Amino acid sequence: MSKKILEPLKIKEMKLKNRIGFAPWLGMPAALDGSVNSETVRWFEDRAKGGVGFIMTGTIEAMTPDAFLKNAPVRPETGASIYDDKFIPGWTELIQIIHSYDVKIGAQLSAPGPMMGEGPSSAPYPNEQSSRFGLFDLLAGTILPVEEVSMERMETIKSLISAAAGRVKKAGFDCVELHCGHGGANLYASFLSPYYNRRTDNYGGSWENRARYIVETIEAIKQAVGDDFPIFVRFSADELLGEQGITLDASAKHIIPILEEAGVAAIDVSQGSVTHSIEGMAIPPYYKRGCFMHNADAIKKATSLPVIGVGRIVDLDMAELFLAQGKADLIYIGSQLGADADTPKKYFEGRSNETRKCIGCKPVLCATPCAINYDSAVDRIPLTPAETQKKVLIIGGGVGGLEAARIAAIRGHKVTLMEKEAELGGTVAALARTKLTAEFQNIITYLGTQMRKLNVDVRICKDVTPADVDEIKPDVVIVACGASMVIPDVVKGKPGVMDHIHACREPEAVGQRVVIWGLAAAELAISLAEEGKDVTIFGSGDKITLGGAWVEGTRQLYIWRKLTDIPLARETPEAERVENPQVLSKTKPEEVTPQGVRISGKDGFEKVLPYDTLIVSRLRVPNKSLFEALQGKAKEVYKIGDCDRVRTIKNAIWTANEVARKI
Repeated sequence: MSKKILEPLKIKEMKLKNRIGFAPWLGMPAALDGSVNSETVRWFEDRAKGGVGFIMTGTIEAMTPDAFLKNAPVRPETGASIYDDKFIPGWTELIQIIHSYDVKIGAQLSAPGPMMGEGPSSAPYPNEQSSRFGLFDLLAGTILPVEEVSMERMETIKSLISAAAGRVKKAGFDCVELHCGHGGANLYASFLSPYYNRRTDNYGGSWENRARYIVETIEAIKQAVGDDFPIFVRFSADELLGEQGITLDASAKHIIPILEEAGVAAIDVSQGSVTHSIEGMAIPPYYKRGCFMHNADAIKKATSLPVIGVGRIVDLDMAELFLAQGKADLIYIGSQLGADADTPKKYFEGRSNETRKCIGCKPVLCATPCAINYDSAVDRIPLTPAETQKKVLIIGGGVGGLEAARIAAIRGHKVTLMEKEAELGGTVAALARTKLTAEFQNIITYLGTQMRKLNVDVRICKDVTPADVDEIKPDVVIVACGASMVIPDVVKGKPGVMDHIHACREPEAVGQRVVIWGLAAAELAISLAEEGKDVTIFGSGDKITLGGAWVEGTRQLYIWRKLTDIPLARETPEAERVENPQVLSKTKPEEVTPQGVRISGKDGFEKVLPYDTLIVSRLRVPNKSLFEALQGKAKEVYKIGDCDRVRTIKNAIWTANEVARKI
């Protein structure tokens, strides 16, 4: 059966070999001055040789350094640039490499908006009466000021964008895109949005007026590139801000006809606003895969132009389904190509089971490198064949141990991995049993497949001792025994007490009334509440965190919306505040009695929390004893991941590579 995904797509005179594209993604590397360097080339070439038919760059800097606001509250590092002719040769060289794979590439242009301190109207948003915190406001602890852009500056920015578009064509790009999406992210998006635009001149009020600056800039771009050069527009079909922002209905009825009249060649459909509804772009793992494709579907029904859809699509069977259903003409893949740039190639070759699927961890917006793909790091250690084959024993089958086994086996070592539990994956596998972090299973599934493919000798239910190592006589031992959670004396040995990982592994042992000690367990608390349990979570801190981290991108914002009264936009069902679980901060346990756990707080606060199950989610300590006992048992003995230092999934993957690539 023929696949829609493999059908060519023609956009004006640009012909794509298939219908999978790499989404515009920030974080693309560049030299310090913004020019293309070897890492920029590698970034795009990896995606091109991985099988996509089209690539759109993230926003390439069109603004000259002196054109930025001097008092901008947020100043990005210099990114890939095209504001001067000096950048053209580097892009031309890169484009020639991309074209050698029969892949087309476009350049995205835009101008800084409210997140950089300048917008169509001043802050706060949406207005003085109903102001809402945005992402950068939260980081600053106050609503940051935004200047209203002047008409003179608007003309300057339009000239810079059109001049950059001319360089885009001269460099050899196949098309150009004007980024008008993501609300407060850029000037064009904020002009289009009633949430950010309260102007009363010809650039505010009606949809025609709010779109006027976009239309004028498209006209200027046309003058620079000609009528035959494809111009795309990316916009947020739904800002996820309710009736105060751009809605899907308004997009179909008002915005699409304006863009069609302006002569746009294709519509790139996104959603959300970086500053107030960031979950539209950096979609947390709590949302279903493909969750925003209904936006592209609605726009597709409203226009005859080619439509591009995006929205946390990590497998190409889903992309094929959406294409076959006519919901879009081209599907963008973003974070998935960070996790595995060869995703399309593996799909086309019938090897989808070997794909390393994104786990949706989203530490920061548009983050690079990918937490589960060490090869995405700029300072990575090259993966080369080992000079001498060694017998490698890996103790511990969590993600760190599995990744170390994968790399060591690829390099030609003879690898044995031993795990004391009956399953592989360690702490990550346990967390994957919780609804909100179920996507963590993706990395376990991938690594398990690799163990079989690479013929790693995997032995489960084996608690390794120094005597075992003496018997095996390995050349190298990598200890990846993870960490253990500490149960404080005040609750140790009390009825119904278990740690976080135990609760994940044995959900049937968790009762109806659940008390969780540790604000870092917010995801578990919400998951249990959604299962119908009565949950209270308490802790000594005043911040609800994820694994102790203060900022974890859209995952953290989701938790704050669910469990706090912080003034964030809540105009979507996923963002609504819940009362279960109940959150009690700045508290500590005093004792456990038959009536429950008695907690206390400031100003004489005291409360007894009845429970069937008391879950402890606090300090974890590295399991170092075996590592220490194995000193001298092999020529090389290493420890990795939480066994070395308790941190994140990324740390486990990184330390595994740093050891396994050198042995």
